[in-house]
Amino acid sequence: MARLDDRGVADILAIAFMFVMLVLAAVFMHTYSLRPLRAATDRQLELKSEHLYMTLELAWVEPYSVSFLRAATENILLEQPTVPGPYLRSAVENTLEYLCPPRYAVAISLSCDDSSWELSWPEGVGLGIDAEKQFVRQGEVRLTMASGEKIAVPVTVRIFEIDGT
Repeated sequence: MARLDDRGVADILAIAFMFVMLVLAAVFMHTYSLRPLRAATDRQLELKSEHLYMTLELAWVEPYSVSFLRAATENILLEQPTVPGPYLRSAVENTLEYLCPPRYAVAISLSCDDSSWELSWPEGVGLGIDAEKQFVRQGEVRLTMASGEKIAVPVTVRIFEIDGT
């Protein structure tokens, strides 16, 4: 049986050690390379929540020519709002169905004193307050009443990941 001299064993050990280092380096590089992708996805969803808020603030409920958020505010504060409640909910759901990112849900909530208006898309997912990852855009809608009183209603638009996906 041929004996390996000391130099042959050292070469094999060096090659084995380099292979282990290569595998560890590949694992670390793969782990750290995904971190910027997650940050970019989070930033996209932050921008999407801003886009949703601005859409609801500026886009009109047709044929009433009133913005979505103003119509929701009127539904909270006025006895006879410009846009009927069921029609408003249907219009907002259609808009959210189109704008909502896949595997995510959107919740909109407005509240003033003891009145509130809430909607989530898809239906039945809740408001996402306890969601692990959520992207929130808050603002307010101001409405001037016939008496001259100005009322500011806080608005929250929340995008969150749907559990189980």
